[in-house]
Amino acid sequence: MANHLSVGFGSSRSRTKGNASPSQLVCYHNKIAPLRTVCYDGPMKGKRFYGCSYWPEQRTCGFFKWVDEVDDIRELQHVVHEKETTICELEHEVEMLKQEMELLRDKVKKLKARKRSCSRRLKKCGLLQLRLCSS
Repeated sequence: MANHLSVGFGSSRSRTKGNASPSQLVCYHNKIAPLRTVCYDGPMKGKRFYGCSYWPEQRTCGFFKWVDEVDDIRELQHVVHEKETTICELEHEVEMLKQEMELLRDKVKKLKARKRSCSRRLKKCGLLQLRLCSS
């Protein structure tokens, strides 16, 4: 006699457990959700899904996700990860540019102070006026 699987319709967030491989999902009990196959006759026969790890022995948490939905989610998660990585890299670049800008501001301040100091010394020596007159 063939196994008959019931299909739950609870909320179906997917997440991966820390020690689970990327192809494994965990149910809301935080246990690896096994990959199952619909065995009853009908249009869904043979379709694969992830379900609660405690089904059918104990009360399930309602976790359910078709395999093709998981692939879609993984693709989106990959895109989100790439975007988050890009954002992180850009934020780091912004911080580096801010530090560089601060160093350049300090350099400009020092150069302006040096210019004022040189101008005062030249003025004391009378060289500034000579230079201005000969220009």
